[in-house]
Amino acid sequence: MSKTDFGFIRKYALIVAFAVLVLTTLSFIWFSLNKERLVFDSLQTAAKVLLASDNISDYRDFAKGFRDVRVTVFDGRGDVLADNQAEHSAMGNHADRPEFLEAQTYGYGDDVRRSETTGKRTVYVMVKLKSGSYVRLAQSAGLSYEFVVWMFAPIAFLCFCIGELILVFIKNKQMERMRQEFVANVSHELKTPLTSIKGFAELTATGLVTDVEAVKGYQEKIVSQSDRLLATINDILLLSKLESAKTKERVAVDTRSVADQVREALKHLADEKDIIIQVSGEGSVMAEPGPIYHLIYNLTDNGIKYGKGGGFVKITVDGKKITVTDNGIGIPEKDVERVFERFYRVDKSRSAERGGTGLGLAIVKHTVQKYKGTVTIKSAVGAGTEVLVEFDK
Repeated sequence: MSKTDFGFIRKYALIVAFAVLVLTTLSFIWFSLNKERLVFDSLQTAAKVLLASDNISDYRDFAKGFRDVRVTVFDGRGDVLADNQAEHSAMGNHADRPEFLEAQTYGYGDDVRRSETTGKRTVYVMVKLKSGSYVRLAQSAGLSYEFVVWMFAPIAFLCFCIGELILVFIKNKQMERMRQEFVANVSHELKTPLTSIKGFAELTATGLVTDVEAVKGYQEKIVSQSDRLLATINDILLLSKLESAKTKERVAVDTRSVADQVREALKHLADEKDIIIQVSGEGSVMAEPGPIYHLIYNLTDNGIKYGKGGGFVKITVDGKKITVTDNGIGIPEKDVERVFERFYRVDKSRSAERGGTGLGLAIVKHTVQKYKGTVTIKSAVGAGTEVLVEFDK
Protein backbone atom coordinates (compact mmCIF):
# COMPACT_ATOMS: atom_id res chain seq x y z
CA MET A 1 0.00 0.00 0.00
CA SER A 2 1.38 3.39 -1.01
CA LYS A 3 1.87 6.50 1.14
CA THR A 4 -1.07 8.05 -0.69
CA ASP A 5 -3.32 5.22 0.47
CA PHE A 6 -2.13 5.59 4.07
CA GLY A 7 -2.74 9.34 3.89
CA PHE A 8 -6.22 8.68 2.60
CA ILE A 9 -6.90 6.22 5.42
CA ARG A 10 -5.67 8.66 8.10
CA LYS A 11 -7.72 11.51 6.67
CA TYR A 12 -10.97 9.62 6.47
CA ALA A 13 -10.37 7.73 9.70
CA LEU A 14 -10.24 11.09 11.52
CA ILE A 15 -13.43 12.22 9.78
CA VAL A 16 -15.18 8.98 10.69
CA ALA A 17 -13.93 9.16 14.30
CA PHE A 18 -15.18 12.74 14.65
CA ALA A 19 -18.54 11.85 13.11
CA VAL A 20 -18.91 8.85 15.40
CA LEU A 21 -17.99 10.96 18.46
CA VAL A 22 -20.58 13.62 17.61
CA LEU A 23 -23.22 11.01 16.76
CA THR A 24 -22.52 9.08 19.95
CA THR A 25 -22.71 12.21 22.12
CA LEU A 26 -25.97 13.42 20.58
CA SER A 27 -27.43 9.92 20.73
CA PHE A 28 -26.47 9.55 24.39
CA ILE A 29 -28.07 12.88 25.28
CA TRP A 30 -31.22 12.14 23.27
CA PHE A 31 -31.61 8.62 24.63
CA SER A 32 -30.96 9.80 28.20
CA LEU A 33 -33.76 12.39 27.98
CA ASN A 34 -36.00 9.97 26.18
CA LYS A 35 -35.38 7.26 28.76
CA GLU A 36 -36.37 9.65 31.56
CA ARG A 37 -39.60 10.53 29.76
CA LEU A 38 -40.39 6.86 29.13
CA VAL A 39 -39.81 6.02 32.80
CA PHE A 40 -42.07 8.89 33.86
CA ASP A 41 -44.85 7.74 31.52
CA SER A 42 -44.53 4.15 32.69
CA LEU A 43 -44.62 5.00 36.41
CA GLN A 44 -47.52 7.43 35.97
CA THR A 45 -49.52 4.73 34.20
CA ALA A 46 -48.78 2.29 37.01
CA ALA A 47 -49.78 4.91 39.60
CA LYS A 48 -53.14 5.43 37.86
CA VAL A 49 -53.78 1.70 37.98
CA LEU A 50 -53.02 1.69 41.73
CA LEU A 51 -55.45 4.54 42.32
CA ALA A 52 -58.13 2.80 40.31
CA SER A 53 -57.78 -0.56 42.09
CA ASP A 54 -56.83 0.53 45.62
CA ASN A 55 -57.35 -2.97 47.04
CA ILE A 56 -54.00 -3.66 48.72
CA SER A 57 -54.46 -6.04 51.63
CA ASP A 58 -50.85 -7.07 52.27
CA TYR A 59 -48.30 -4.32 51.64
CA ARG A 60 -45.28 -6.66 51.77
CA ASP A 61 -46.66 -9.10 49.19
CA PHE A 62 -47.74 -6.16 47.10
CA ALA A 63 -44.21 -4.67 47.13
CA LYS A 64 -42.56 -8.01 46.35
CA GLY A 65 -44.69 -8.36 43.22
CA PHE A 66 -42.61 -5.75 41.40
CA ARG A 67 -39.18 -6.56 39.94
CA ASP A 68 -37.92 -3.79 37.69
CA VAL A 69 -39.56 -1.02 39.72
CA ARG A 70 -38.75 -0.22 43.33
CA VAL A 71 -41.97 -0.05 45.37
CA THR A 72 -42.14 1.53 48.82
CA VAL A 73 -45.29 1.79 50.96
CA PHE A 74 -45.57 4.55 53.61
CA ASP A 75 -48.03 5.43 56.30
CA GLY A 76 -49.44 8.93 56.74
CA ARG A 77 -46.42 10.04 58.82
CA GLY A 78 -43.86 9.03 56.16
CA ASP A 79 -42.64 5.87 57.89
CA VAL A 80 -41.90 2.88 55.64
CA LEU A 81 -44.34 -0.03 55.86
CA ALA A 82 -42.82 -2.21 53.10
CA ASP A 83 -40.14 -2.11 50.38
CA ASN A 84 -39.26 -4.67 47.72
CA GLN A 85 -35.53 -3.88 47.57
CA ALA A 86 -34.54 -3.08 51.15
CA GLU A 87 -35.44 -3.95 54.73
CA HIS A 88 -38.20 -1.48 55.60
CA SER A 89 -37.32 -1.39 59.31
CA ALA A 90 -33.89 0.04 58.51
CA MET A 91 -35.28 2.85 56.34
CA GLY A 92 -35.80 6.26 57.86
CA ASN A 93 -38.76 8.60 57.70
CA HIS A 94 -39.51 10.09 54.23
CA ALA A 95 -41.93 12.81 55.24
CA ASP A 96 -39.53 15.51 53.98
CA ARG A 97 -39.22 14.12 50.44
CA PRO A 98 -40.67 16.37 47.72
CA GLU A 99 -42.89 13.67 46.23
CA PHE A 100 -44.35 12.86 49.68
CA LEU A 101 -45.12 16.48 50.51
CA GLU A 102 -46.76 16.93 47.10
CA ALA A 103 -48.78 13.71 47.47
CA GLN A 104 -50.05 14.84 50.88
CA THR A 105 -51.46 17.97 49.31
CA TYR A 106 -52.65 16.81 45.88
CA GLY A 107 -52.80 13.01 46.18
CA TYR A 108 -50.03 12.71 43.63
CA GLY A 109 -46.36 13.72 43.65
CA ASP A 110 -43.23 13.14 41.60
CA ASP A 111 -39.58 14.07 41.58
CA VAL A 112 -36.33 13.30 39.76
CA ARG A 113 -33.11 13.23 41.74
CA ARG A 114 -30.05 11.13 42.46
CA SER A 115 -30.92 8.23 44.73
CA GLU A 116 -29.12 8.11 48.07
CA THR A 117 -29.25 4.30 47.92
CA THR A 118 -28.10 3.57 44.34
CA GLY A 119 -26.39 6.86 43.44
CA LYS A 120 -28.26 6.88 40.10
CA ARG A 121 -30.59 9.50 38.71
CA THR A 122 -34.04 8.17 39.59
CA VAL A 123 -37.65 9.02 38.81
CA TYR A 124 -40.06 8.95 41.79
CA VAL A 125 -43.85 8.84 41.51
CA MET A 126 -46.06 8.70 44.62
CA VAL A 127 -49.81 8.38 45.06
CA LYS A 128 -52.09 8.54 48.10
CA LEU A 129 -54.51 5.65 48.39
CA LYS A 130 -58.03 5.85 49.83
CA SER A 131 -56.80 3.88 52.85
CA GLY A 132 -54.48 6.76 53.75
CA SER A 133 -51.33 4.86 52.80
CA TYR A 134 -48.86 6.14 50.24
CA VAL A 135 -47.21 4.07 47.50
CA ARG A 136 -44.05 5.30 45.83
CA LEU A 137 -42.77 3.84 42.58
CA ALA A 138 -39.13 4.50 41.72
CA GLN A 139 -37.03 3.54 38.70
CA SER A 140 -33.59 4.55 37.49
CA ALA A 141 -33.60 6.95 34.53
CA GLY A 142 -29.98 6.16 33.67
CA LEU A 143 -29.08 4.11 30.61
CA SER A 144 -28.68 0.45 31.49
CA TYR A 145 -25.97 -1.77 30.03
CA GLU A 146 -28.43 -3.42 27.67
CA PHE A 147 -29.82 -0.05 26.62
CA VAL A 148 -26.34 1.31 25.89
CA VAL A 149 -25.50 -1.79 23.84
CA TRP A 150 -28.76 -1.39 21.93
CA MET A 151 -27.99 2.27 21.36
CA PHE A 152 -24.44 1.66 20.12
CA ALA A 153 -25.38 -1.27 17.88
CA PRO A 154 -26.57 0.91 14.96
CA ILE A 155 -23.61 3.24 15.45
CA ALA A 156 -21.22 0.29 15.34
CA PHE A 157 -22.98 -1.00 12.23
CA LEU A 158 -22.69 2.43 10.61
CA CYS A 159 -18.97 2.54 11.43
CA PHE A 160 -18.55 -0.92 9.95
CA CYS A 161 -20.31 0.15 6.75
CA ILE A 162 -18.18 3.29 6.47
CA GLY A 163 -15.05 1.23 7.05
CA GLU A 164 -16.10 -1.22 4.36
CA LEU A 165 -16.69 1.64 1.93
CA ILE A 166 -13.24 3.03 2.67
CA LEU A 167 -11.65 -0.39 2.10
CA VAL A 168 -13.57 -0.80 -1.16
CA PHE A 169 -12.42 2.65 -2.27
CA ILE A 170 -8.81 1.83 -1.42
CA LYS A 171 -9.08 -1.51 -3.19
CA ASN A 172 -10.50 0.22 -6.26
CA LYS A 173 -7.62 2.68 -6.20
CA GLN A 174 -5.16 -0.19 -5.96
CA MET A 175 -6.89 -1.99 -8.81
CA GLU A 176 -6.79 1.17 -10.89
CA ARG A 177 -3.08 1.58 -10.17
CA MET A 178 -2.47 -2.08 -11.05
CA ARG A 179 -4.45 -1.61 -14.26
CA GLN A 180 -2.37 1.41 -15.20
CA GLU A 181 0.86 -0.45 -14.43
CA PHE A 182 -0.39 -3.43 -16.41
CA VAL A 183 -1.20 -1.28 -19.43
CA ALA A 184 2.21 0.39 -19.20
CA ASN A 185 3.98 -2.97 -18.92
CA VAL A 186 1.97 -4.48 -21.78
CA SER A 187 2.78 -1.48 -23.95
CA HIS A 188 6.47 -1.88 -23.19
CA GLU A 189 6.48 -5.64 -23.71
CA LEU A 190 4.71 -5.33 -27.06
CA LYS A 191 6.62 -2.26 -28.22
CA THR A 192 10.05 -3.83 -27.73
CA PRO A 193 9.67 -6.80 -30.14
CA LEU A 194 7.61 -4.71 -32.58
CA THR A 195 10.37 -2.12 -32.73
CA SER A 196 12.90 -4.87 -33.45
CA ILE A 197 10.68 -6.46 -36.10
CA LYS A 198 10.10 -3.08 -37.78
CA GLY A 199 13.82 -2.26 -37.74
CA PHE A 200 14.95 -5.58 -39.20
CA ALA A 201 12.14 -5.51 -41.78
CA GLU A 202 13.15 -2.00 -42.91
CA LEU A 203 16.77 -3.06 -43.29
CA THR A 204 15.84 -5.95 -45.55
CA ALA A 205 13.18 -3.98 -47.44
CA THR A 206 15.47 -1.11 -48.47
CA GLY A 207 17.75 -3.42 -50.43
CA LEU A 208 20.80 -1.83 -48.87
CA VAL A 209 21.75 -5.15 -47.29
CA THR A 210 22.67 -7.52 -50.11
CA ASP A 211 24.60 -10.13 -48.21
CA VAL A 212 22.48 -13.29 -48.20
CA GLU A 213 23.73 -14.42 -44.80
CA ALA A 214 23.03 -11.01 -43.27
CA VAL A 215 19.51 -10.96 -44.72
CA LYS A 216 18.94 -14.47 -43.41
CA GLY A 217 20.14 -13.39 -39.96
CA TYR A 218 17.73 -10.43 -39.94
CA GLN A 219 14.88 -12.69 -41.01
CA GLU A 220 15.68 -15.13 -38.21
CA LYS A 221 15.60 -12.24 -35.75
CA ILE A 222 12.24 -11.13 -37.15
CA VAL A 223 10.90 -14.66 -36.62
CA SER A 224 12.39 -14.77 -33.11
CA GLN A 225 10.89 -11.42 -32.11
CA SER A 226 7.55 -12.42 -33.68
CA ASP A 227 7.53 -15.59 -31.57
CA ARG A 228 8.29 -13.49 -28.48
CA LEU A 229 5.47 -11.10 -29.37
CA LEU A 230 3.02 -13.94 -29.99
CA ALA A 231 4.00 -15.66 -26.73
CA THR A 232 3.38 -12.43 -24.79
CA ILE A 233 -0.03 -11.92 -26.41
CA ASN A 234 -1.02 -15.55 -25.73
CA ASP A 235 0.01 -15.25 -22.08
CA ILE A 236 -1.93 -11.98 -21.70
CA LEU A 237 -5.03 -13.61 -23.18
CA LEU A 238 -4.62 -16.66 -20.94
CA LEU A 239 -4.20 -14.50 -17.84
CA SER A 240 -7.25 -12.44 -18.79
CA LYS A 241 -9.26 -15.61 -19.28
CA LEU A 242 -8.24 -16.93 -15.87
CA GLU A 243 -9.31 -13.69 -14.19
CA SER A 244 -12.61 -13.12 -15.93
CA ALA A 245 -13.99 -16.44 -17.16
CA LYS A 246 -16.35 -18.44 -14.98
CA THR A 247 -15.14 -21.83 -13.88
CA LYS A 248 -16.49 -24.55 -16.11
CA GLU A 249 -17.55 -27.94 -14.86
CA ARG A 250 -14.63 -29.55 -13.08
CA VAL A 251 -13.40 -33.03 -13.82
CA ALA A 252 -10.78 -35.29 -12.25
CA VAL A 253 -7.56 -34.22 -14.01
CA ASP A 254 -4.79 -36.83 -13.98
CA THR A 255 -1.81 -34.64 -13.07
CA ARG A 256 0.70 -37.42 -13.87
CA SER A 257 -0.67 -37.65 -17.42
CA VAL A 258 -0.55 -33.87 -17.78
CA ALA A 259 3.05 -33.79 -16.51
CA ASP A 260 4.01 -36.44 -19.11
CA GLN A 261 2.41 -34.29 -21.83
CA VAL A 262 4.40 -31.26 -20.66
CA ARG A 263 7.63 -33.28 -20.67
CA GLU A 264 7.04 -34.29 -24.30
CA ALA A 265 6.12 -30.72 -25.30
CA LEU A 266 9.31 -29.28 -23.74
CA LYS A 267 11.66 -32.15 -24.57
CA HIS A 268 13.21 -30.35 -27.54
CA LEU A 269 13.91 -27.21 -25.50
CA ALA A 270 15.34 -29.30 -22.65
CA ASP A 271 17.58 -31.28 -25.01
CA GLU A 272 19.02 -28.06 -26.42
CA LYS A 273 20.22 -27.15 -22.92
CA ASP A 274 21.15 -30.71 -21.99
CA ILE A 275 18.54 -30.71 -19.20
CA ILE A 276 16.67 -33.87 -18.16
CA ILE A 277 12.94 -33.64 -17.31
CA GLN A 278 11.94 -36.25 -14.74
CA VAL A 279 8.31 -37.08 -13.89
CA SER A 280 7.23 -39.18 -10.90
CA GLY A 281 4.26 -39.91 -8.65
CA GLU A 282 0.52 -40.15 -9.15
CA GLY A 283 -2.23 -37.65 -8.45
CA SER A 284 -5.36 -35.88 -9.61
CA VAL A 285 -7.23 -32.66 -8.94
CA MET A 286 -10.78 -31.52 -9.60
CA ALA A 287 -10.26 -28.79 -12.17
CA GLU A 288 -10.23 -27.99 -15.87
CA PRO A 289 -7.48 -29.71 -17.87
CA GLY A 290 -6.34 -26.56 -19.71
CA PRO A 291 -5.31 -24.40 -16.72
CA ILE A 292 -3.56 -27.33 -15.01
CA TYR A 293 -1.56 -28.01 -18.19
CA HIS A 294 -0.48 -24.37 -18.43
CA LEU A 295 0.44 -24.35 -14.72
CA ILE A 296 2.80 -27.34 -15.02
CA TYR A 297 4.05 -26.13 -18.40
CA ASN A 298 5.03 -22.67 -17.10
CA LEU A 299 6.78 -24.05 -14.03
CA THR A 300 8.71 -26.60 -16.10
CA ASP A 301 9.48 -24.04 -18.79
CA ASN A 302 10.94 -21.71 -16.15
CA GLY A 303 13.03 -24.56 -14.75
CA ILE A 304 14.51 -25.16 -18.21
CA LYS A 305 15.03 -21.50 -19.13
CA TYR A 306 16.81 -20.71 -15.89
CA GLY A 307 18.45 -24.12 -15.49
CA LYS A 308 22.07 -25.10 -15.86
CA GLY A 309 23.43 -27.20 -18.68
CA GLY A 310 23.52 -30.83 -17.65
CA GLY A 311 20.95 -30.17 -14.92
CA PHE A 312 17.43 -31.41 -14.30
CA VAL A 313 13.83 -30.42 -13.79
CA LYS A 314 11.79 -32.77 -11.61
CA ILE A 315 7.99 -32.83 -11.75
CA THR A 316 6.55 -34.70 -8.77
CA VAL A 317 2.82 -35.26 -8.34
CA ASP A 318 1.41 -36.55 -5.08
CA GLY A 319 -2.36 -36.55 -4.69
CA LYS A 320 -3.37 -32.87 -4.67
CA LYS A 321 0.25 -31.68 -4.70
CA ILE A 322 2.43 -30.73 -7.66
CA THR A 323 6.10 -29.98 -7.09
CA VAL A 324 8.52 -28.71 -9.74
CA THR A 325 12.18 -28.67 -8.72
CA ASP A 326 15.29 -27.61 -10.64
CA ASN A 327 18.97 -27.10 -9.89
CA GLY A 328 19.25 -23.88 -11.86
CA ILE A 329 20.46 -20.39 -11.05
CA GLY A 330 17.90 -19.85 -8.28
CA ILE A 331 16.12 -16.67 -7.15
CA PRO A 332 17.53 -14.06 -4.73
CA GLU A 333 15.66 -13.95 -1.42
CA LYS A 334 14.56 -10.33 -1.97
CA ASP A 335 12.81 -11.29 -5.22
CA VAL A 336 11.01 -14.45 -4.09
CA GLU A 337 7.89 -12.58 -2.90
CA ARG A 338 7.60 -10.60 -6.14
CA VAL A 339 8.10 -13.25 -8.81
CA PHE A 340 4.32 -13.80 -9.07
CA GLU A 341 3.76 -10.19 -10.14
CA ARG A 342 2.96 -9.63 -13.78
CA PHE A 343 5.99 -8.87 -15.95
CA TYR A 344 8.30 -8.98 -12.94
CA ARG A 345 11.69 -10.39 -13.83
CA VAL A 346 14.59 -11.00 -11.48
CA ASP A 347 17.05 -10.12 -14.24
CA LYS A 348 15.32 -8.43 -17.16
CA SER A 349 18.24 -8.65 -19.55
CA ARG A 350 18.82 -12.35 -18.95
CA SER A 351 15.07 -13.04 -19.02
CA ALA A 352 14.79 -11.40 -22.43
CA GLU A 353 17.60 -13.57 -23.72
CA ARG A 354 15.77 -16.67 -22.49
CA GLY A 355 12.51 -15.59 -24.12
CA GLY A 356 10.47 -15.14 -20.95
CA THR A 357 7.33 -12.99 -21.04
CA GLY A 358 7.25 -12.29 -17.30
CA LEU A 359 3.71 -13.71 -17.05
CA GLY A 360 4.38 -17.40 -16.44
CA LEU A 361 4.28 -17.30 -12.64
CA ALA A 362 1.40 -14.80 -12.68
CA ILE A 363 -0.58 -17.40 -14.64
CA VAL A 364 0.44 -20.03 -12.08
CA LYS A 365 -0.74 -17.82 -9.20
CA HIS A 366 -4.12 -17.08 -10.77
CA THR A 367 -4.65 -20.75 -11.64
CA VAL A 368 -3.94 -21.73 -8.03
CA GLN A 369 -6.30 -19.03 -6.73
CA LYS A 370 -9.02 -20.13 -9.14
CA TYR A 371 -9.02 -23.63 -7.64
CA LYS A 372 -8.57 -22.54 -4.01
CA GLY A 373 -5.00 -23.78 -3.70
CA THR A 374 -1.70 -22.49 -2.37
CA VAL A 375 1.69 -22.01 -3.97
CA THR A 376 5.03 -21.64 -2.21
CA ILE A 377 8.58 -21.14 -3.48
CA LYS A 378 11.84 -22.21 -1.93
CA SER A 379 14.91 -20.95 -3.69
CA ALA A 380 18.52 -19.93 -3.21
CA VAL A 381 20.95 -18.35 -5.63
CA GLY A 382 22.96 -21.05 -7.36
CA ALA A 383 21.11 -23.87 -5.59
CA GLY A 384 17.96 -24.09 -7.68
CA THR A 385 14.26 -23.57 -7.05
CA GLU A 386 11.37 -25.64 -5.72
CA VAL A 387 7.76 -24.63 -6.38
CA LEU A 388 5.05 -26.46 -4.43
CA VAL A 389 1.41 -26.20 -5.52
CA GLU A 390 -1.23 -27.76 -3.28
CA PHE A 391 -4.90 -27.68 -4.20
CA ASP A 392 -7.78 -27.55 -1.77
CA LYS A 393 -8.86 -31.02 -0.71
